Amino acid sequence: MELREALKQHFSYESFRKGQEAIVRSVLSGRPTIAILPTGGGKSLCYQLPALLLEGTTVVVSPLVALMKDQVDALRARGIAATFINSSLGDGERQERQAALRRGEYRLVYVAPERFKSPSFLSAVAGLSIPLLAVDEAHCISAWGHDFRPEYQQLARAREQLRAERVLALTATATPEVRRDIADALELRDPRVFVAGFDRPNLFIEVLRVSGDKDKLGRLLALARRGGPGIVYAATRKNVEKIVSALRGAGVDALGYHAGMADGERTGVQERFVRGDAPVIVATNAFGMGVDKADIRFVAHFDVPRSLEAYYQEIGRAGRDGLPSYALLLFNFADVMMQRRMIEAGRPSRDLVERAWAAARELLQGSTEKLARACGVTASELSGVVRLLESAGHLERGLARDGQFFVATPSVGPEDLAVDFELLELRVARERQMLDRLVRFADTRGCRRQNLLRYFGDADAPRGCEACESCKGSRAPDPEEVAAGGGARKRKAAEPAPDTEDQPYDEGVFEKLRALRSELARETRVPPYVVFHDATLKDLARALPHDEQSFLLVKGAGPSRWQRYGERVVAITREASARQSTPVVREPEPQRNLDFPPADPAVHEPLAAGYGMAGELPPAGAELWKLYASGASLPDICARHVGEVEEQKRVAGQAVAAGAADLLVVRLQRAGDERGRGRGAEAAAVPRGAGGDPAGADGRVGGFWRPAGRWFPATCCCSPGRFARREALLGCRRAIAWRPCQGRGTSSGAPAVAD
Repeated sequence: MELREALKQHFSYESFRKGQEAIVRSVLSGRPTIAILPTGGGKSLCYQLPALLLEGTTVVVSPLVALMKDQVDALRARGIAATFINSSLGDGERQERQAALRRGEYRLVYVAPERFKSPSFLSAVAGLSIPLLAVDEAHCISAWGHDFRPEYQQLARAREQLRAERVLALTATATPEVRRDIADALELRDPRVFVAGFDRPNLFIEVLRVSGDKDKLGRLLALARRGGPGIVYAATRKNVEKIVSALRGAGVDALGYHAGMADGERTGVQERFVRGDAPVIVATNAFGMGVDKADIRFVAHFDVPRSLEAYYQEIGRAGRDGLPSYALLLFNFADVMMQRRMIEAGRPSRDLVERAWAAARELLQGSTEKLARACGVTASELSGVVRLLESAGHLERGLARDGQFFVATPSVGPEDLAVDFELLELRVARERQMLDRLVRFADTRGCRRQNLLRYFGDADAPRGCEACESCKGSRAPDPEEVAAGGGARKRKAAEPAPDTEDQPYDEGVFEKLRALRSELARETRVPPYVVFHDATLKDLARALPHDEQSFLLVKGAGPSRWQRYGERVVAITREASARQSTPVVREPEPQRNLDFPPADPAVHEPLAAGYGMAGELPPAGAELWKLYASGASLPDICARHVGEVEEQKRVAGQAVAAGAADLLVVRLQRAGDERGRGRGAEAAAVPRGAGGDPAGADGRVGGFWRPAGRWFPATCCCSPGRFARREALLGCRRAIAWRPCQGRGTSSGAPAVAD
């Protein structure tokens, strides 16, 4: 059967994505193949289609339990015989599936790499024809990869046990060094390597320098308010909890996900996010692989990732539906130091390894927490040791990954451990190098897409793009201020929400919304309560939202529901709101009287003649000056006279009145900063004319004079005891922008004149 016909028959696709057809043909030819396709690039089709065209049962190795179930469900929906066998199954169901596998009833079977330690599974596949062994997330096999897993290093032996005719290794991110390591670990001779599809023009990539955690939280809050779904990645559990607390405190429904949670809790959080019940999930790098959600609109990094490989794999989870999406890395060099410390923590000392092994030999089996207590360290500090001993074959952690271990080589002494400490040093050095590469990427000013594609060896790297901040400018939102307690500072302190259950609601609107909910449930093939709960419908019938903002204020009606159902809901509630709304007219409140204290003669001495204040100032300016001279504060003056100035601007259209009011505000602000700062010595050297007016060889311009090439106000603050008189500048007939000389004048040229 021709490939495109098979593609359409089995998967209903008209054409292949970029790179898929060449990979499938290479697999069918029997040549070992390594395929590097980005997240969302269609890796699964590269082994699913050959599995249907080859005789026998294809074995797919994947570390992702969630991915196994999702892909098996999708294949079964297409009528393809597939199953998975992993630790999530009970003993009875696992035995039934292995019996069916032994009878050859499946075309594809998904397993975790630990499954090859199970004698019952190896017995079930012993008599089968295995035309293809597909290794997903193959970068986990490389000691130089960003997600090394010791159990993957046993797959070369598993290939021999299966007698697989073909091998296909797939990953979303692999540098040339990792590709060579994959080929060596799987013993692939002269493999064909395909790198394609890395360019994601719908994904806008931005790296933003930030000052610290406060700035980060403010940016994330503003980004989350734009609408999701979105993923925020953090390096530690502590940061995950901090971000979730800040977002929830500001009214954003956010979920947390990290390895410290129980398996059932993590699964529940992931399912809620995939269903769209929460618009934002905050997670460590434990989240994301195998999550089938195409409509993620943004991926943000609160902390710097450890490598470009991890970074590109994580941002690739946004925009898999082809719609515009956004990737934001919040970059701060302090985060780099944190990652370096974490890298060093992954290199346990020889002393700790030997102490842990001695304690493990005494226990023989138990929990890692118990082993950590025996060593006098925390479980997290011991995790690197456990992984190291497991990769060396001294410890086994079983298939369930429930924190239990047992000693596989109790007779081996501490001095005979098969741990290569030199290789461990090299690996730590390699991780430092990978982190440094990411820092260089973040610190560059070049095109983000071009640099990423060149790094991964994609030949389609563009010279410029329309999808990064280096080429098109920043799209990051301005930060919202986040209070110390986690909420948005610009909002008032949250008050207990009133109990609305007993408050009346529009029953007619409620019935219309129920009918709409049923219609939406049929369209999306989900139960009605998944669309909206009855309580949410009643709240909508009470609030009668008329736009997105008012819709989001209703409990249970978040951004994700606005994106899916909001317009249709508001079409109902807006109509009812228009019928019930009545305009409310409020009388203006009387303006309070302004009583000012008498002027202090020590500060405000009488104005001398010749300063041009009262005679030349427009009426509004003169009134403002009188208030200021009487000792009124700036807020009182503005409150009293802003209406008068605006009226003069409207009626007369004169820039003089507007300039006088605006300039007075600026001058009064500066006056508060400079009060009492007279510089008598310098002022004494200034020549003066008759009546005490300053006079210079260049004469005066408006309220300025210019001795020796420097501009001074006519009533400069340099004059002792005459601080207030510099405001006589307002007396000129043209509004002049005053520049304070601070005792030195200004050489910036003539004063700015507003005609």
